[in-house]
Amino acid sequence: MPKPQLRADQGWIFDNFLMLSENEDVLHPGIMGTRVGRGFAMQDLNAVYTKVTGRRSFPKAWKKRAVVLEGMAMEAEAKGRLVTARRLYHRAALCFGRAQHLVPVHRNPHKDECYEALYRNYDKLIELSGGSMEKVSPEFAPGNSAHAVFHAAPGDGPKPTVLILPGMDALKEDVANPFDNDYTQRGMNVCAMDGPGQGECNFNETWLTADNYQQAASAVIDWLTARDDVDADRIGVMGMSMGSRWGVQVGAHDARVKAVCGQMANVGTFDIIFEQAQPNFKRIFMYMTGYTDEDEFDAHMKTHDHLPDVAKNLDKPHLLVAGDMDELCTPDDIATFRGNLAGFSELWLYEGIFHPMGEVAAEIYPAMADWMLTTLNEGREAGGRTDVYIEEGMTLADYDHG
Repeated sequence: MPKPQLRADQGWIFDNFLMLSENEDVLHPGIMGTRVGRGFAMQDLNAVYTKVTGRRSFPKAWKKRAVVLEGMAMEAEAKGRLVTARRLYHRAALCFGRAQHLVPVHRNPHKDECYEALYRNYDKLIELSGGSMEKVSPEFAPGNSAHAVFHAAPGDGPKPTVLILPGMDALKEDVANPFDNDYTQRGMNVCAMDGPGQGECNFNETWLTADNYQQAASAVIDWLTARDDVDADRIGVMGMSMGSRWGVQVGAHDARVKAVCGQMANVGTFDIIFEQAQPNFKRIFMYMTGYTDEDEFDAHMKTHDHLPDVAKNLDKPHLLVAGDMDELCTPDDIATFRGNLAGFSELWLYEGIFHPMGEVAAEIYPAMADWMLTTLNEGREAGGRTDVYIEEGMTLADYDHG
């Protein structure tokens, strides 16, 4: 008997959960804290979630709010209120980015319209940044480019630089808050990228294959190391969710990477995320790889790297920040992965925390930036290992850690 495509009969469960919730926390526990940290305004989140009754209402609600924000931004710019306009363009871009998210149908008019609006608003954000932001699209293979946004740290001279890899369904515009950035505030440049299967690469039909994400990241690093304000000897990678997986692959592939940090762990096998978790995860990843047939997709994913094996080739310091209740990656998966790492390994494991980690976002993101800065400047003991288990009610500061 053939497998039902994408467990399609479970869609009603997804919708009913949304109708029972005031926001997305019922599907992604803790996501609200993460959204606020990335620059979403509570006013915008409330405007959207009060209108959501199921999956199909999400894109409409996000777009409706985004249109209002873009109008406000244009009005502020016309009046010369450029600081206000810049923040409004950012909020509009974030909302347009979410509006396209739950439409994984290539060249769907709604999806394309929202993508175009995302880039239109984010381009205005960059234009009004006073030169502190720059967009680049380096080619990594004939006809295929990565897309990245560079955020320069203040001051002169070459600086440590962190390449941020968003998750499987996230966007480069979504992960580096230009108004409250933990890295630039510490004197590190940040470059957030869309690799194959993400954001602007999807828009331009650059789909994810077994090995092209690493190639795309190296092309971005080529561009970074050619800059006068980037210290080529102090390049770090920070990956979120599926980016925690790609970060290991990039670090093992490119010798210029000196440290890797992963958060929202996704370092186990693909079985949980594609065969046990909500069907939306697999549906999105199929779109990222350009597949519409699930059996063909399953066969294709067998060609992707087995992460514990790739870990054997990562001899750079590695930090993993995760929750012990992560629905996509168990503590046993994490232990297997870390057992294969060839270099320094540090783990911050939070008790009772799920995949998005929004409940502790205000704590972990500054701490991760501190860890990255120390590691890029001072290095870590080769082969060293640090394990920190943060019990409920405690904070990372309560423990002796690196």
